[in-house]
Amino acid sequence: MIRVFWCEDTLTGILTGVYDAWDSRLGHQNVRLSSAAAEDLELFCEYTDVEPDVEKAGKVFRTVKRRMGEEAALMIAYASACPHDEKADAVYRMIVIGLHLPDGREICHMLTRPEVRLISELRKKAWHIAHRYMGFVRFRELENGVLFSEIEAEADILAMIAPHFADRLPGENWAILDRNRQKAAVHPAGKNWFILEEVDEEKLSLPCLSREEPYFQELWREFHRAIGIRERENMALQQAFLPLKFRNVMTEFWETCGQKQTYKQP
Repeated sequence: MIRVFWCEDTLTGILTGVYDAWDSRLGHQNVRLSSAAAEDLELFCEYTDVEPDVEKAGKVFRTVKRRMGEEAALMIAYASACPHDEKADAVYRMIVIGLHLPDGREICHMLTRPEVRLISELRKKAWHIAHRYMGFVRFRELENGVLFSEIEAEADILAMIAPHFADRLPGENWAILDRNRQKAAVHPAGKNWFILEEVDEEKLSLPCLSREEPYFQELWREFHRAIGIRERENMALQQAFLPLKFRNVMTEFWETCGQKQTYKQP
Protein backbone atom coordinates (compact mmCIF):
# COMPACT_ATOMS: atom_id res chain seq x y z
CA MET A 1 0.00 0.00 0.00
CA ILE A 2 1.43 3.35 -1.09
CA ARG A 3 1.08 6.29 1.30
CA VAL A 4 0.56 9.54 -0.59
CA PHE A 5 1.41 12.70 1.31
CA TRP A 6 -0.76 15.47 -0.06
CA CYS A 7 1.02 18.79 0.43
CA GLU A 8 0.38 22.43 -0.38
CA ASP A 9 1.76 23.62 -3.72
CA THR A 10 4.40 25.88 -2.15
CA LEU A 11 8.04 25.43 -1.17
CA THR A 12 7.05 25.30 2.51
CA GLY A 13 4.30 22.78 1.81
CA ILE A 14 6.51 20.50 -0.31
CA LEU A 15 9.42 20.53 2.16
CA THR A 16 7.00 19.79 4.99
CA GLY A 17 5.79 16.83 2.95
CA VAL A 18 9.41 15.68 2.55
CA TYR A 19 9.87 15.86 6.32
CA ASP A 20 6.66 13.93 7.08
CA ALA A 21 7.29 11.29 4.39
CA TRP A 22 10.82 10.64 5.65
CA ASP A 23 9.69 10.68 9.28
CA SER A 24 6.95 8.12 8.55
CA ARG A 25 9.61 5.37 8.34
CA LEU A 26 7.47 3.53 5.78
CA GLY A 27 10.34 3.18 3.32
CA HIS A 28 10.99 5.50 0.39
CA GLN A 29 9.52 3.02 -2.07
CA ASN A 30 6.24 3.01 -0.13
CA VAL A 31 5.61 6.76 -0.01
CA ARG A 32 4.87 9.43 -2.60
CA LEU A 33 4.38 13.18 -2.48
CA SER A 34 1.73 15.05 -4.41
CA SER A 35 0.92 18.76 -4.67
CA ALA A 36 -1.55 18.34 -7.52
CA ALA A 37 -5.18 19.33 -7.14
CA ALA A 38 -7.40 16.61 -5.73
CA GLU A 39 -9.17 14.93 -8.63
CA ASP A 40 -9.16 11.16 -9.13
CA LEU A 41 -7.89 9.14 -6.20
CA GLU A 42 -5.83 6.05 -7.01
CA LEU A 43 -6.58 2.51 -5.88
CA PHE A 44 -4.32 0.86 -3.31
CA CYS A 45 -3.17 4.21 -1.93
CA GLU A 46 -3.65 5.84 1.44
CA TYR A 47 -3.75 9.64 1.53
CA THR A 48 -2.40 11.87 4.27
CA ASP A 49 -2.94 15.64 4.28
CA VAL A 50 0.18 17.62 5.11
CA GLU A 51 -0.21 20.93 6.93
CA PRO A 52 2.54 23.41 5.96
CA ASP A 53 4.99 23.83 8.82
CA VAL A 54 7.69 26.50 8.57
CA GLU A 55 9.87 24.82 11.21
CA LYS A 56 9.83 21.42 9.48
CA ALA A 57 10.42 22.98 6.08
CA GLY A 58 13.31 25.02 7.47
CA LYS A 59 14.98 21.91 8.88
CA VAL A 60 14.76 20.15 5.51
CA PHE A 61 16.04 23.18 3.59
CA ARG A 62 19.00 23.68 5.95
CA THR A 63 19.88 19.98 5.63
CA VAL A 64 19.78 20.23 1.85
CA LYS A 65 22.07 23.27 1.87
CA ARG A 66 24.51 21.64 4.29
CA ARG A 67 24.65 18.17 2.71
CA MET A 68 23.84 18.87 -0.96
CA GLY A 69 25.05 22.42 -1.42
CA GLU A 70 23.63 25.83 -2.32
CA GLU A 71 23.03 24.91 -5.96
CA ALA A 72 20.78 21.96 -5.05
CA ALA A 73 18.83 24.14 -2.61
CA LEU A 74 18.27 26.77 -5.31
CA MET A 75 17.20 24.11 -7.82
CA ILE A 76 14.56 22.85 -5.40
CA ALA A 77 13.37 26.34 -4.44
CA TYR A 78 13.02 27.50 -8.04
CA ALA A 79 11.43 24.26 -9.24
CA SER A 80 8.86 24.42 -6.44
CA ALA A 81 7.66 27.75 -7.86
CA CYS A 82 6.67 26.15 -11.19
CA PRO A 83 3.34 24.34 -11.64
CA HIS A 84 3.80 20.62 -12.32
CA ASP A 85 1.86 17.61 -11.00
CA GLU A 86 5.00 15.52 -10.33
CA LYS A 87 7.34 18.14 -8.91
CA ALA A 88 6.67 17.38 -5.20
CA ASP A 89 7.61 13.72 -5.56
CA ALA A 90 10.60 14.66 -7.74
CA VAL A 91 11.85 16.97 -4.98
CA TYR A 92 11.50 14.15 -2.45
CA ARG A 93 13.35 11.63 -4.64
CA MET A 94 16.11 14.10 -5.40
CA ILE A 95 16.67 14.78 -1.71
CA VAL A 96 16.65 11.07 -0.88
CA ILE A 97 19.25 10.35 -3.56
CA GLY A 98 21.37 13.36 -2.64
CA LEU A 99 21.52 12.54 1.05
CA HIS A 100 22.71 9.01 0.29
CA LEU A 101 25.59 10.14 -1.93
CA PRO A 102 29.12 10.42 -0.47
CA ASP A 103 29.15 13.98 -1.86
CA GLY A 104 25.60 15.32 -2.05
CA ARG A 105 26.65 18.18 -4.31
CA GLU A 106 27.00 15.68 -7.17
CA ILE A 107 23.21 15.35 -7.34
CA CYS A 108 22.93 18.53 -9.44
CA HIS A 109 24.85 16.87 -12.27
CA MET A 110 22.97 13.55 -12.26
CA LEU A 111 20.63 14.56 -15.10
CA THR A 112 20.18 10.96 -16.23
CA ARG A 113 17.93 10.55 -13.19
CA PRO A 114 14.38 11.55 -14.21
CA GLU A 115 13.74 13.25 -10.85
CA VAL A 116 16.80 15.47 -11.10
CA ARG A 117 16.16 16.20 -14.78
CA LEU A 118 12.61 17.36 -14.02
CA ILE A 119 13.78 19.62 -11.18
CA SER A 120 16.49 21.08 -13.43
CA GLU A 121 13.98 21.78 -16.22
CA LEU A 122 11.50 23.41 -13.81
CA ARG A 123 14.25 25.55 -12.34
CA LYS A 124 15.16 26.88 -15.80
CA LYS A 125 11.51 27.53 -16.60
CA ALA A 126 10.91 29.43 -13.34
CA TRP A 127 14.00 31.57 -13.84
CA HIS A 128 13.02 32.30 -17.45
CA ILE A 129 9.58 33.53 -16.34
CA ALA A 130 11.10 35.61 -13.51
CA HIS A 131 13.71 37.12 -15.83
CA ARG A 132 11.02 38.26 -18.25
CA TYR A 133 8.94 39.88 -15.52
CA MET A 134 12.01 41.81 -14.34
CA GLY A 135 11.74 43.64 -17.64
CA PHE A 136 7.97 43.64 -18.09
CA VAL A 137 6.82 44.89 -14.67
CA ARG A 138 5.33 48.41 -14.89
CA PHE A 139 4.80 50.45 -11.72
CA ARG A 140 2.06 53.04 -11.23
CA GLU A 141 2.20 55.80 -8.65
CA LEU A 142 -0.78 55.82 -6.29
CA GLU A 143 -2.12 58.93 -4.60
CA ASN A 144 -0.31 57.94 -1.39
CA GLY A 145 3.03 57.82 -3.23
CA VAL A 146 3.34 54.01 -3.30
CA LEU A 147 4.57 52.46 -6.54
CA PHE A 148 2.17 49.63 -7.37
CA SER A 149 2.31 46.87 -9.97
CA GLU A 150 0.24 43.80 -10.82
CA ILE A 151 1.32 40.58 -12.48
CA GLU A 152 -0.43 37.35 -13.44
CA ALA A 153 2.55 35.03 -13.44
CA GLU A 154 2.52 31.41 -14.55
CA ALA A 155 4.92 30.54 -11.70
CA ASP A 156 5.24 31.76 -8.12
CA ILE A 157 8.08 34.19 -8.85
CA LEU A 158 7.54 37.07 -6.41
CA ALA A 159 10.43 36.00 -4.19
CA MET A 160 12.68 35.80 -7.27
CA ILE A 161 11.95 39.25 -8.68
CA ALA A 162 11.60 41.19 -5.41
CA PRO A 163 15.39 41.40 -4.76
CA HIS A 164 15.84 42.83 -8.28
CA PHE A 165 13.47 45.74 -7.61
CA ALA A 166 14.64 46.20 -4.02
CA ASP A 167 18.15 46.73 -5.37
CA ARG A 168 16.98 49.28 -7.96
CA LEU A 169 14.34 51.09 -5.89
CA PRO A 170 15.73 50.98 -2.33
CA GLY A 171 14.31 54.37 -1.34
CA GLU A 172 10.76 53.77 -2.61
CA ASN A 173 7.63 52.27 -1.12
CA TRP A 174 6.50 49.71 -3.67
CA ALA A 175 4.36 46.58 -3.96
CA ILE A 176 3.96 43.91 -6.65
CA LEU A 177 0.71 41.97 -6.52
CA ASP A 178 0.36 38.50 -8.05
CA ARG A 179 -3.34 38.30 -8.80
CA ASN A 180 -3.17 34.59 -9.63
CA ARG A 181 -2.03 33.71 -6.11
CA GLN A 182 -3.45 36.60 -4.07
CA LYS A 183 -0.06 37.44 -2.62
CA ALA A 184 2.22 40.45 -2.86
CA ALA A 185 5.86 41.45 -2.49
CA VAL A 186 5.98 44.60 -0.36
CA HIS A 187 8.97 46.91 0.07
CA PRO A 188 8.89 49.75 2.63
CA ALA A 189 11.34 52.52 1.71
CA GLY A 190 14.81 51.87 3.14
CA LYS A 191 13.82 48.49 4.60
CA ASN A 192 13.78 44.84 3.58
CA TRP A 193 11.04 43.48 1.32
CA PHE A 194 8.62 40.78 2.47
CA ILE A 195 5.88 38.57 1.04
CA LEU A 196 2.29 39.22 2.09
CA GLU A 197 0.17 36.07 1.79
CA GLU A 198 -3.58 35.72 1.25
CA VAL A 199 -4.30 39.27 0.13
CA ASP A 200 -8.03 39.91 0.62
CA GLU A 201 -10.08 39.81 -2.60
CA GLU A 202 -11.62 43.18 -1.70
CA LYS A 203 -8.15 44.73 -1.62
CA LEU A 204 -7.25 43.54 -5.11
CA SER A 205 -8.97 46.50 -6.78
CA LEU A 206 -6.49 49.24 -7.66
CA PRO A 207 -6.60 52.32 -5.38
CA CYS A 208 -6.70 55.78 -6.94
CA LEU A 209 -3.70 56.89 -8.98
CA SER A 210 -1.78 60.07 -8.28
CA ARG A 211 -2.76 63.13 -10.32
CA GLU A 212 0.45 62.99 -12.35
CA GLU A 213 0.37 59.25 -13.11
CA PRO A 214 -2.02 59.30 -16.14
CA TYR A 215 0.10 62.07 -17.67
CA PHE A 216 3.33 60.07 -17.35
CA GLN A 217 1.63 56.93 -18.62
CA GLU A 218 0.56 58.79 -21.75
CA LEU A 219 4.11 60.10 -22.20
CA TRP A 220 5.40 56.53 -22.02
CA ARG A 221 2.83 55.31 -24.53
CA GLU A 222 3.69 58.18 -26.88
CA PHE A 223 7.39 57.33 -26.62
CA HIS A 224 6.54 53.69 -27.37
CA ARG A 225 4.61 54.76 -30.47
CA ALA A 226 7.27 57.26 -31.58
CA ILE A 227 10.17 54.80 -31.67
CA GLY A 228 8.22 52.35 -33.80
CA ILE A 229 8.68 52.30 -37.59
CA ARG A 230 5.36 51.38 -39.17
CA GLU A 231 6.94 50.24 -42.46
CA ARG A 232 9.09 47.75 -40.54
CA GLU A 233 6.39 46.49 -38.23
CA ASN A 234 6.71 42.72 -37.69
CA MET A 235 4.03 41.45 -35.32
CA ALA A 236 5.24 37.84 -35.40
CA LEU A 237 8.74 38.85 -34.33
CA GLN A 238 7.34 41.23 -31.71
CA GLN A 239 5.24 38.48 -30.19
CA ALA A 240 8.26 36.16 -30.08
CA PHE A 241 10.09 38.64 -27.83
CA LEU A 242 6.98 40.00 -26.08
CA PRO A 243 4.23 37.34 -25.86
CA LEU A 244 0.62 38.48 -25.60
CA LYS A 245 0.23 36.95 -22.12
CA PHE A 246 2.52 39.62 -20.64
CA ARG A 247 0.91 42.65 -22.28
CA ASN A 248 -2.09 43.04 -20.00
CA VAL A 249 0.30 44.24 -17.25
CA MET A 250 2.31 46.62 -19.46
CA THR A 251 1.43 50.31 -19.57
CA GLU A 252 2.25 50.81 -23.25
CA PHE A 253 -0.53 48.39 -24.23
CA TRP A 254 -3.25 50.03 -22.12
CA GLU A 255 -5.93 52.51 -22.98
CA THR A 256 -6.68 54.98 -20.18
CA CYS A 257 -9.86 56.83 -19.43
CA GLY A 258 -9.43 58.76 -16.19
CA GLN A 259 -8.59 56.23 -13.49
CA LYS A 260 -9.78 53.28 -15.57
CA GLN A 261 -7.26 51.29 -17.61
CA THR A 262 -7.95 48.44 -20.02
CA TYR A 263 -5.67 46.26 -22.11
CA LYS A 264 -5.79 47.09 -25.81
CA GLN A 265 -5.74 44.01 -28.02
CA PRO A 266 -3.16 44.18 -30.84
